[in-house]
Amino acid sequence: MDFDRKTMRDISKLTQEAQRLWEEQRDVLNHARDMALDASRHAGDVARREFLPRARALYKGTIQPNLSRIPWRKIAAAPQKSSNPLVYVLMAVGAIAIAALSYAAWQTLRADDDLWVEEEAE
Repeated sequence: MDFDRKTMRDISKLTQEAQRLWEEQRDVLNHARDMALDASRHAGDVARREFLPRARALYKGTIQPNLSRIPWRKIAAAPQKSSNPLVYVLMAVGAIAIAALSYAAWQTLRADDDLWVEEEAE
């Protein structure tokens, strides 16, 4: 393409401006990345200094003593109710339903080349 001098000068100026803006954006993004890393480090330091000791004190002072009062063995050794025969019937019906759905899906999705109709070339 042939452009006149004014258009070429404008294109050159726009190219230089775009290059300058691109470099500024890279600098801004690099600075933002550095600030985010620094903020992350500071947040970790604050969490280790302030939050972690409070959480440990709360656990040792409140939660751990209450957990020790729970009769864990009694909960684990609770007697189980005898199963109703209806439960086994429902489990069998559910298994049959899953098998029927699986078979229907397999029949639908199986690769059967004889079922496909090829388009005729014109």
